[in-house]
Amino acid sequence: MATLTFKRLGQIVAIAVLCLSLVSCVLMIRRPPRAVVELAIAQKLAQTQAVLYRQFEPSVDPADLSQVGRIRIADHHWTTLANQPAVEVAGTYHLKGGQLTAAQRRQTRDFDLYLRRGDSKDQWLLLEPVLARSGEVLRWQSTPLNEPEADSPA
Repeated sequence: MATLTFKRLGQIVAIAVLCLSLVSCVLMIRRPPRAVVELAIAQKLAQTQAVLYRQFEPSVDPADLSQVGRIRIADHHWTTLANQPAVEVAGTYHLKGGQLTAAQRRQTRDFDLYLRRGDSKDQWLLLEPVLARSGEVLRWQSTPLNEPEADSPA
């Protein structure tokens, strides 16, 4: 009888460990790495800065451009865009560097990104809506992000 109880207890422990392992794997897969989110924000910021600087100051040194810092991810959830799985990531960030004033560096900026896994394991795509004419279905443009140097979970 005691052998049966230990055998049953061993089975329960093994099942619990297996379930916890599966849950942790799912949680790790569900979130894009923090480095990917930072890269996506930086890419969007660089695009905006490039357009603005071309219009106002065509001879700006790239070292004078602002950079992303202090990212806080508030929420992420999976959805479907253009019949593809995508993760919406929302939160805040601050800017650093460039020719920012102290007040501009303290300012908290919101972000809301849509990301999708690419063809390879470490590749992520930034999804952005494409302006459509009235009556057209909303389209999404995907832009590959460079692979992050360090794969740290968000």
